[in-house]
Amino acid sequence: MDLDPVGTVMAWISAYGLIGLFAVAFAERFVPVMPSYGLLLAIGIGAADGAWSPTTAFLATVTGSVGGCASWFYAARGLGDARSTRALNRIGRLFGMSADRIQRGTDSFRRNQTALAFALQLVPTVRLFAPAFAGLLRGNARNLLAASAAGIAVWNGLFISIGYYASHSMESANATVLAVTALGGLLLTEGALFWIARRIRARRARGAALCAT
Repeated sequence: MDLDPVGTVMAWISAYGLIGLFAVAFAERFVPVMPSYGLLLAIGIGAADGAWSPTTAFLATVTGSVGGCASWFYAARGLGDARSTRALNRIGRLFGMSADRIQRGTDSFRRNQTALAFALQLVPTVRLFAPAFAGLLRGNARNLLAASAAGIAVWNGLFISIGYYASHSMESANATVLAVTALGGLLLTEGALFWIARRIRARRARGAALCAT
């Protein structure tokens, strides 16, 4: 019985070499059948086993991921202003957001679009849809894609490196087990950062209220 489905998929992909790496990184942005962190960990393990070099794997997957990201962005951007606005309003209503709140969110995104484009590429699942929302919001293409590419490079490099070094330090590196463990660590880290950010904002708000009085 196969207890390592990620490793099984990677065994199939490795037969296609760099083209396979590029293709799976590109396709994952549209059909997330398997989480990207699991695939990247398995790619790192493959690099440790000599299937490809870590640098080559990193460059191939980043290129594929950025290509998929840009495709999402330009597809959404191509809808035009009117249809983009209607799509945003529909999505907002699905989440119970008022028109005023949607507008405030749009304005906030445009003010912080570069930082958000980078940060959202480090959030599981959200990272896949962030470029489409950026396209609907008519963000600056050059800044958004550059920031997204930087976030993708950090994400891919992190998990490829974990898989690579874990394979050297473990007698038998199971990609699926590594994927679950790495995701747990990532979610704990992001949760801690979110909690810290909320505490900082709350303190600033209290400080501003005291100054106002």
